[in-house]
Amino acid sequence: MMRRWLYLCGVLLSGCEMLPVSEAPIGVGGDPRAAWAQHQLQLNSLEAWTLDGRISLRHEDEAWHASLRWQQIDSAYHINLFGPFGQGAVQLDGSPQGVTLQHNGETVQSNDAEQLLRQHLGLQVPVNGLRYWAVGLAAPDSGYQQELDPAGRLAVLHQNGWRVRYRGYVSVQGFSLPGKVFLDHDGLDVRLVVDQWQAVGTPVAGMGG
Repeated sequence: MMRRWLYLCGVLLSGCEMLPVSEAPIGVGGDPRAAWAQHQLQLNSLEAWTLDGRISLRHEDEAWHASLRWQQIDSAYHINLFGPFGQGAVQLDGSPQGVTLQHNGETVQSNDAEQLLRQHLGLQVPVNGLRYWAVGLAAPDSGYQQELDPAGRLAVLHQNGWRVRYRGYVSVQGFSLPGKVFLDHDGLDVRLVVDQWQAVGTPVAGMGG
């Protein structure tokens, strides 16, 4: 497992070029539900991905903005937030074994990434779901409702109390990935704008946006 993780990490760091987002064409004709089934197969073939972008959170009169780098390798992730607090970067590392948060010279650990962010930074970010929502998938741990675009990709997703809206997809190394993801839940608005994607995997034949 460690050898595989190191291999994928090396591919992300040096083997593939970070690609700026460019709009993916929308397919016409056919059954969007059948296309969605194919699209899920495509996304499930992702072995690793990295996104560089911007994330904002707004709740009533409070707002936070940060630059974001998210690296996902299998079930492990490495997240960096830059500039949301004027006090330096935030680093979040997670895996099935636990989660570590580093900020302002302090390191804390937990089994719940969302709890760490809420308790130590006052931020409500649905990390557990966003791992899947960011690439255009529903999280596998609970039921959901969806609306599809004409190409059979998620347009709107309702899951775990969140509404997730997709504003355009981009073509990245044979994969069709979101360019903008807007989330809202109980008065909280979260917006993710992707500037660059990197993907490692084998796209399903005939797919790719």
